[in-house]
Formats: sequence, structure tokens, C-alpha cells
Amino acid sequence: MPEPHTQLLRRPSIIDQHLATLLQTVSIEVEAGSELLTDGIVDRLAELLSSDRAEQAAEIIAEMAKSEDNRIIMVQQAVIPPLVGMVHNSQLRALRQACRAIGNMCFESQTGRDIVLSEGGVNALVSRLNELRPSEQTVKSQNEVHYMLCGSLHTICMDHEEVQKEAIKLKTLPILIDYLKHSTDGTVLRFVLNVIAAFLDHGEEITEAAIELNLAPIASEILKKQKDDETVKEAVLDVLGNFNFLEKPLIQMQLYQSGVLSQIVDIINTSLDETDADAIERIASEILVLVVSHDGIAQLVFEDKALDLTKEAMDWMKGYQEHLKGTGALVIGNLATSDLRSSALVETPELVETLFKVLDCDYSSDEMLVKVKHAALSALRNLSICETAKPRIRPHLQTLLSYVTSDMPMLVYKSVGCVRCLTRGNSDIATELSHNIPLIQGLVGLVDKYKYHNGIQGEVPRLISTLIVEGQPDSNNLTQMLECKIMPLILQMTTTKEFPQIQVEGWLTVQKVIHTLGDGSSLLSENILKFCEGSLADDTNPNVRILALNIIRLLSSSLTKEEDLHEITEHLNRLSVSTTDLPAQQLASEIKQSKPFN
Repeated sequence: MPEPHTQLLRRPSIIDQHLATLLQTVSIEVEAGSELLTDGIVDRLAELLSSDRAEQAAEIIAEMAKSEDNRIIMVQQAVIPPLVGMVHNSQLRALRQACRAIGNMCFESQTGRDIVLSEGGVNALVSRLNELRPSEQTVKSQNEVHYMLCGSLHTICMDHEEVQKEAIKLKTLPILIDYLKHSTDGTVLRFVLNVIAAFLDHGEEITEAAIELNLAPIASEILKKQKDDETVKEAVLDVLGNFNFLEKPLIQMQLYQSGVLSQIVDIINTSLDETDADAIERIASEILVLVVSHDGIAQLVFEDKALDLTKEAMDWMKGYQEHLKGTGALVIGNLATSDLRSSALVETPELVETLFKVLDCDYSSDEMLVKVKHAALSALRNLSICETAKPRIRPHLQTLLSYVTSDMPMLVYKSVGCVRCLTRGNSDIATELSHNIPLIQGLVGLVDKYKYHNGIQGEVPRLISTLIVEGQPDSNNLTQMLECKIMPLILQMTTTKEFPQIQVEGWLTVQKVIHTLGDGSSLLSENILKFCEGSLADDTNPNVRILALNIIRLLSSSLTKEEDLHEITEHLNRLSVSTTDLPAQQLASEIKQSKPFN
């Protein structure tokens, strides 16, 4: 009967020979290691990790741990603590095997990661990463140990928030940034970038630290140098695309200044020959769109003839790749956030027509349909604010109105906003639409139908307000509109103190209604005085307060209820002695002197 492996490993004369035999066995056939687990071999190997044969023992453990079945059993035995000890104290060759063993033991094993954390393994790895920071002189000679150190940290950090928090607390980020600066090994870079991407999900403090360490420019340089390594590209994009990181205006500007947008565009364009964009192109698209959402960068990009992002966006919208149609529309929408750029954009041949073709396309799923058409409507909305763009969009009004009545709330929201912006300053469109009573009824119905959608709740009243303010005065038509129950929506606009512009629009609409009808008495039943009082408070925008006072003045001849007079008089008394708002003081004093208040 063969002598047990455990006994052979206790015989000094043949231990080295038997370690070599064991290593050869488990290296050739990983599953062979499972037969050794019942022989007590793991306990003996754990003992050897604290001896001068630690390197060989760690290498055998690393090979055996490649098997998931072996790993599940081994992680419950006392192997990880001595491996952590090796990380603290070993020379480079033994350190490399210890890191490899820890990485294999913890692969997809939360239990293994828990043990590493409790045994101080995170501190051990970070200490050695710090001690062995790469430089231009050492990066090549120490590449293998850097690979194992970074790989081990990567394995224990992934999907384990407590390990990540511990590594962050140990100030690991500056150390990892040095590895990004000096390492040229694609796998090392990928490990480090993945760990940093996980760190960035841990809040503002680590994000600010990454900004101070110039992570964005460094990652951008890696993207340029490693452009042929798909795994590194994806890891870089995972870091740059982290929303906590990318939403910072400074990061957006650093990315533009680094010149990396041209690489981002190249990555996106690689998907033009594919039926659908893969993860890399999708992340690249998100980065590009968010960077261009910064108005200052949008201007720089617009003026950048070498990048020529307008042409790229047009090509994407004209192509057959659904995801890129949406990306192109979003880029145009972000560029169209100023009148100056919008005026220039609409001079681009077929731009408006292309956006409407994107709207007219069929898409492979409802999700994709909403995503792409929402992007196109967003671009058209931004363009329609510009006076010179309105004539280009006006012929497509019926197409926009068709989305107002769709069953997809995101498209309803954007199309209502687009029609509102197109109507502003255009009396003909406003008059035409205000006479479309079924449309008005439908708009009011949207507010009831989509009570949960804040965007629709805000945009529909603003569109109705615009139709009244911009349209030709017509008392008969206005009476029909009021019968559609629009006034509660208009008055609700006057309560949005966080958006004074919307309050102003609401009160201007009420003012137009009173002037057009010639009498505001019918509005008293809408509790309009309570809304006026709400706009007279001290925390109200001064322009809003003046408009509310003016409405009271217009309604004063119709006030007969004693309680109404009493409430309004109290506000007038307070405002008439105000020293902080002189225009309101003057108007309040004038109203007090008029009937029925005097």
C-alpha cells in the first residue's frame, strides 16, 4: 500500500522530491488534487507555508485551488492565514506564489474573501503594493509580482464591499494610480482599473481623491496607448463612465482637454459594422454624450473641426445601428443648448429631416424605440427654442402632435415640450392649436392619466399657458378652453416657487385671460385669491409678487365677500410698509386706496 502523501511530506530526505511530484501531478490534472484532500494533505501544506519550503507549498495550493470543488473544501481549512503571513514577509518569488494562491482560493468565493479580510490580508497586499510600487526602472523586472499582487487584490475586491471599504481606508488609491502611470502590462492595468472602478461607487470622498490624483487624464493616456487591447479599453471606459466620476464638470473638461474624445469616437465607430453595439461601444457612447452635456465643452466640441462631431452624429443617425441613432440624436441635442449653436446646426443639410426620420423608424424593441425616439425629440426640443430653427421644424408639427397622444409617457413628455418651444413666439401656431379643442381636452386628460409623471405634470400646463399668451385674443375660443378645465392647471403653475419662471408664466396667462374676457369674476370660483395670497409671501420672487398684486388689482372690482377682502387687506397692509420690495410696496399702497379696500 503506498505511503500517504502526508507522511511523505514529513520525511526530510524526500520532501523536496515529493513536493515536486505533487506539483507536477496537480499541474497536469487539476482534478487530481481532489483525491489528495481526503489525505490531510492541505493541513500539511499549510504547515509548510511557514517553513523554508513555503514557495513550493503555496504553488501547489494555487494549482489545487483552480478547481471549484477543491476550492470549496480548501477555503474552510487553515490555509489562508499562513498565505497572508507570506504576503507580509516573503521574498519576491514566494510572494508571487502566495498572491497567486490567495487569488485562486478567493475566486468567486465570498467565504475566502471574508477570511482574507478578517486575517488582515487586505492590509498585507496593500503594504506590499506600496513597497513594490513600479517605476520606469523596475516595472519590467518586477512585472510578474506586480501581476500577482494586483490580480490578488482584484479578486478579493470584486463584489465585496467590505474589502473595498477596507482598501479605500488604507489609502490604496494613490498606490494604484502609480501602477497606472508606470505599468505597461495590459492585465495589470485591467486589474487596477477594475479595482478603481469599484472604489468610485463608494461616494464623494473617493471620487474627489481620484480627481486630485488626475485619474481621468491618466486613464485617457492608457486608452490611447492600449487601443488594441479590448479588455483594457473596456476597463478604462468602466472607470471613465462611472457616473459619480463623470458627472463632475472638471472631469468632463479634463477628458476633452486630454484629446480622448477622438478615441471615444473611434471606439463607437467600430460598432458600425455590427448589428448591435457591444458593451464597449455603449459605455463609450454614454461617456461622449455626458461629456458634451457640459455647455462649455459643447462649445469647444462644436468649434473643433478636426473632431467634427456634428458630422459623426449625422452619420450615426443615418446608419442602421439602432443604438447609435440614439447616440447621434443625443449629441445633437447637447450641442443645441445655445441659440448660437442651434442656428448653425439647422444650416447643416438634412439635419432636421434626419431627426424626423429617426422618429419615423421602426425599432427592434419597445425599450429601444422609446430610448431612440426620446433622444430625437430631445434634440428637436432644444433646436425649436431657436428662432431660426422654428421654420425648419414647423412643417413637421403634425408629427410632433402625434407623439403627444402616444401611450409612451417619455415620448409624450418630450413631444409636449417640443411643441411648447416651437409655439413660443409664434402667434400663428398658438392660435391654430388653441382652436383645436379636442387637442386641449387631450392635454388636460394627460395630466389625469400620468399623475405620476412630474415632467408631463409640468409641461402640459406650460403648453396650454403658451397657447393662451402667444395666441390671438379670442373670448369665445378662450371660453371654450376654460370649459376644458384648464384653469386649475394654470393656477397650479403659480405655486412652483422653486421655478419662478413658471410662476411668472402662470400669472401672465391669468392676466391674459382677464384681459381677453374683460371680467375676472368667473375666476373667483377657481379660488384664485388663495393662489394670489400664496404668491405674496416674503419668500416669493419679487417679479411673481408684483404679478400677483396686479391680478388682485384687476379683480378688485369683482370682490364682494367680506372674508376675501379681509384676507387680501392683511397682505396689502404688510406689503405697503415693506422696505425690502419697493415696487410691491408702491403697488400695494395703490390697491389699498382703490375700491373696495378704501
